[in-house]
Amino acid sequence: MKKKWLGLIAGAGLFLFVGCGGNQETTEDTPVTNDSEQVSVNQDEQAEKDAKTLLNFLYQGKRSEQLRDVTNQSADSIDSYLVSELSKKQDEMFAENENRDDYYLVIDDSNYYASDIVKDYAEAYLKQTKRISFDIQNVNISGDEAIVVASYYPIAGLQEANPIGAARTELFGGIDEDTFIRKSQNKDLKTIKSLITLKLYAIYYGELDYDAEKVLSPVELEFTLTKKGDHFMANDDVIYQLVKESRISTYQDNSSDSETTESLIEESASEY
Repeated sequence: MKKKWLGLIAGAGLFLFVGCGGNQETTEDTPVTNDSEQVSVNQDEQAEKDAKTLLNFLYQGKRSEQLRDVTNQSADSIDSYLVSELSKKQDEMFAENENRDDYYLVIDDSNYYASDIVKDYAEAYLKQTKRISFDIQNVNISGDEAIVVASYYPIAGLQEANPIGAARTELFGGIDEDTFIRKSQNKDLKTIKSLITLKLYAIYYGELDYDAEKVLSPVELEFTLTKKGDHFMANDDVIYQLVKESRISTYQDNSSDSETTESLIEESASEY
């Protein structure tokens, strides 16, 4: 009888020993994440997303709901602002030349007024801007600012101007500038020549939808976004800067020794 009880006690002791061993927890080293590092990573990611949203619209024409988070504007509002700014530069050039009359071109017995020509030019300019490829390389956060570095293939500004003169025969049937000037019955030759160039650009790159040549080698682009709330945003100055930087003063092979479309317009205005 004593042996039987001893056996039961030994068995119970073994059971308790195994049970205690089963409840023991093994400790492993777990990585500790620094909260400030995590915030920094999240900000970098957010800044990159916001920069991509902005460039996708300006350089690719891609609209998204996130665009308002980055610009506080709708896509249509941004386009209207840019067309207005691009037109303003040409209007200011005319004003500097003290051109105050209501200028127009007569083409195929139709009158094309200066304000319409300039607007068509600006819209064609913006249309070509939205055909640029890019890749965001780096984002550096400094306080509330995100400095974005991207590589992109901008329009070769010197090459953009080349087809305009060659297209005159195709677009206007070989009518020369003297004929335009005479039909327009306007004594200001500077402005008329500028309007001819603007009209050619609008038709060639707008209506006929030819693609402006891009550089063959990527170029570095840098711009700054400012944090407001949960997003890094671009103001109007940054947006306009990026559109202007869609052209660089080089040929397709990145060489430079000639004139851009804008310099061609300005030369037309000062030729006489």
